[in-house]
Amino acid sequence: MTRLESGGLTVKLEPTDAGEAVGLAIDRARPLLADHRVDIDLSPELPLVKADLVLLEQVVFNLLDNAAKYTPKGTIIRVAGRAEGDMVVFDVIDEGAGIPAASLEAIFNKFTRLQAEDRTRAGTGLGLPICRGFITAMGGTIAAANRQDRSGAIFTIRLAQAEPVAESLPRVEAHVG
Repeated sequence: MTRLESGGLTVKLEPTDAGEAVGLAIDRARPLLADHRVDIDLSPELPLVKADLVLLEQVVFNLLDNAAKYTPKGTIIRVAGRAEGDMVVFDVIDEGAGIPAASLEAIFNKFTRLQAEDRTRAGTGLGLPICRGFITAMGGTIAAANRQDRSGAIFTIRLAQAEPVAESLPRVEAHVG
């Protein structure tokens, strides 16, 4: 958080496979997710994003950690990804109690923690501010909302699609003689 606030964070923006970042985060979070079912719904045509793979993986990990922490055992945590115009949008959706409307923006402030039903793994209140800092540093946005179809929270990340990488074509010279 200190490196973020002081501008000392090095961000390596490059075409990134967001599906890889999601996979890495899920693998790392597997012990935390043991009591949940994780559904992954990434569009097969998901374009590359302009991002730093390490930072994006950390953001997804933090969101999965929060979902596991603030939702009852046995519930579903869903990670979805799709293209919308020139953006790639990711949602981390849970089946917890949701977020009080007055706290939807405040949860991205340092040291803000919501009261969980089971306080076995209390956090520091830095996970979501770090998520916002990393996503902002990558030129994207992150927001929280509540599900409309049932109880639960939705965290939405928006990142720019990466510019298509031009493939190097061999130069052909023709001589007309």
